[in-house]
Amino acid sequence: MNLIEQICYWTAALLSAAAFFTSLLGTVFKRVKPFRFAGSFLTGALGVLTAFGVARWVRVGHPPFVTLFESMITSIWFLLLLHQIIFRLRREQGTVLLLPVSAVVFLLMGWAFSLPAEATPLSAALSNVWLFIHASFATSGAASFLIAASLSVIYLLGEKRSHPPQANSAPPETLAPLKTILNFLIFGLILWGVMIASGSIWAHVAWGRYWAWDPIELWSLISWLVYALLIHVRLTVKFSPRWFCRLNIIAVAIVLFALWGVHYVYETIHTYG
Repeated sequence: MNLIEQICYWTAALLSAAAFFTSLLGTVFKRVKPFRFAGSFLTGALGVLTAFGVARWVRVGHPPFVTLFESMITSIWFLLLLHQIIFRLRREQGTVLLLPVSAVVFLLMGWAFSLPAEATPLSAALSNVWLFIHASFATSGAASFLIAASLSVIYLLGEKRSHPPQANSAPPETLAPLKTILNFLIFGLILWGVMIASGSIWAHVAWGRYWAWDPIELWSLISWLVYALLIHVRLTVKFSPRWFCRLNIIAVAIVLFALWGVHYVYETIHTYG
């Protein structure tokens, strides 16, 4: 990272930490004002990460999707963007999302710090428009699943432990509607499906085959099938909302493993950079 990127990264990390701390204070002490500060902090983090992405794009000459570090930062950016959209359209839901979203952002920023942050030149195999289509749908799909998981956490915690003081009379279903959770799952499933399809096209262009049962390919498919089954069961069987939320949280862990954890366990032809 150059100096501008370092400033943007650390500013975003500090803002996400401040958002988590203030939203936690608001939750524990049942005060409204900390949530207002937390919302401003996350808005600032989105703006700073946008500046980071633009600065890196200008410096390296391609969108910041290539390295594992860039993939994680881009996913954080999409997560913050989705949260901002929710916050502007449905302020109450956006407010109760402040605590889990800021916690996830802060943890992912910490994880990203442990990764090599230097930009790498594109290899011949990576230098293709399908890479950027593939990567953008992967990171935005992960962000949608993370929002759904955050709403599931809110639902499971219940109204007395998960929301700001002005909403004390609202039940969990009002703050984290199961329909909204399901909609984000369906949205994420579509994005993840496009990611798999575009990745197959990219693989054919780069390596001459659509599918090779590489660990990342396999775990991406497993993730898609898990969410497809979860959505199908929810729509047809109507099983317990709490179990639906619990399984949703487990499912997002599989997505995170498929996206960023496979490299720690398996050897794979998929390389970042």
